[in-house]
Amino acid sequence: MPFCPQCGIDNPEAARFCDQCGAHLIVVPVVPAAPPASRAAPAATGVTISAGPSVCPQCGTAVIPGEAFCDTCGASLLSGPVVPATAAPSLPYGGIPPQPSYPSPQPVVPPAPPIVTPPIVTPPIAAPPAPGRPNLAGISLVIQPAGAALALPTSGEAIIGRSDPVSNIFPDIDLTSHGALQRGVGRRHARIFLQGGQILVEDLDSTNGTFINTARVPPRQPKPLRVGDELRLGTLTFKVQM
Repeated sequence: MPFCPQCGIDNPEAARFCDQCGAHLIVVPVVPAAPPASRAAPAATGVTISAGPSVCPQCGTAVIPGEAFCDTCGASLLSGPVVPATAAPSLPYGGIPPQPSYPSPQPVVPPAPPIVTPPIVTPPIAAPPAPGRPNLAGISLVIQPAGAALALPTSGEAIIGRSDPVSNIFPDIDLTSHGALQRGVGRRHARIFLQGGQILVEDLDSTNGTFINTARVPPRQPKPLRVGDELRLGTLTFKVQM
């Protein structure tokens, strides 16, 4: 038996809407043992029900006089014009309210790395060599024509002559083994030294004299001596070489 969930009364078997209030009916299975339900008095709804038409003005189905709503379509059978159902207003964008527009985000550009200028490294200036005592290293006296080379000592001065143990004279360059006595070389014949970066030779008052390229060197007056010059002590001749 259809049961009205709104007013609580029973309705005919074929009814889909309540005769009293027009609500959609719920079908309730009939229990055989239960006595047949009687039509209950309509609940007080505050609506005055008047005798309506015998035909539903909406679907044309025959209705029981006095019913408030059609059993077939649920239309109101009360007096007055039928108000068509009004569709709910539709919202734009498929029911979603319009959203506020925002500006497009700008791409994030990473900051440019700072330009690092490498420091200018000034190469160190080579310090001038420390002043020291000049030396005669690398200079040789080559005996002519024998070809024996006599290296000058590394000191800045060298005495050339022949040794005499009796007089306790031992020159820096001893020419005794090269026939110095026979060739007129004195015990302290000459001095070779450096002065102002220049090689000089000085005659030490020798008996047989000192010569540079056949020119005699005055005693105690130093004269320049260059690489390639010919130096002669008495009759013993040398070639100055590096």
